[in-house]
Amino acid sequence: MLKQSGRISTVPYHIDALDINIYSLDELNYFIYNHINLVYREFFDEKLLDYIRTELCRADLADELKKLVEDGALCRELIMCVLKRSGFYKAGDMQRITGLLSGIDSMSRARRILVEADSLYKNGKLESALHMYYDIYNDRKNGGEEASFYGRIAFSIGVIYARLFMCRNANSYFEQAYELYPDPVYAKASVYMSMLNRDDEELLRTIIKYKVSDEALAAIGERVEKMEKELEEDADTKRFVSEFSSADMAGREAFLKKWKEEYYEMKS
Repeated sequence: MLKQSGRISTVPYHIDALDINIYSLDELNYFIYNHINLVYREFFDEKLLDYIRTELCRADLADELKKLVEDGALCRELIMCVLKRSGFYKAGDMQRITGLLSGIDSMSRARRILVEADSLYKNGKLESALHMYYDIYNDRKNGGEEASFYGRIAFSIGVIYARLFMCRNANSYFEQAYELYPDPVYAKASVYMSMLNRDDEELLRTIIKYKVSDEALAAIGERVEKMEKELEEDADTKRFVSEFSSADMAGREAFLKKWKEEYYEMKS
């Protein structure tokens, strides 16, 4: 739990980027410091400044931020204003943030979100990462990035769906990725998903669409069979199947409950 040193409001301020509520200046500092790529100039709007002024009783900070905004200050200047005036972080922390801010104003919004999304994905926060990849992908008409960039985003969305065993959703985004940028990796992923779906009609359509050779199809098929065999021979899988099969109704419900808890923990 974050140690609070200033006023804690009873009224929350909602940060859409992570779908969280904050109640203090310390929590605002913590969000900015740890999710700097989600903080844009637009973040410091009238709503936030009013919250800082009225709910957190820091009219001095709100007024300084307002003047900076009106004077056309860069995002990094607004961020440093909050962190310095709040006094939440020490000198060493401020040196780190200064380094991170050096090129922040030259990065596009999409690429800054991508840094955050990739970090969440690597840490196993699949649903949070998915939300951010969608944020980038759904704004592709206005994002100003090249098609290959959005192809990569669509592929990342597909990978998350594949990890969540939502193969049809995954295949849909692998196909979109290929349409944006015809990378053979995207086509191969689409064929994998079609095989895993056990849908002969979908598989045939995919083979025709990507002009998959017999050799390539055989190689993918062998890989899928190998994965399935490894899963069947996996000691943990065998133990689970044995325990689940021999359990009574209450025992099976306990297994399913544990599964759900682990699944939601992986997604969060």
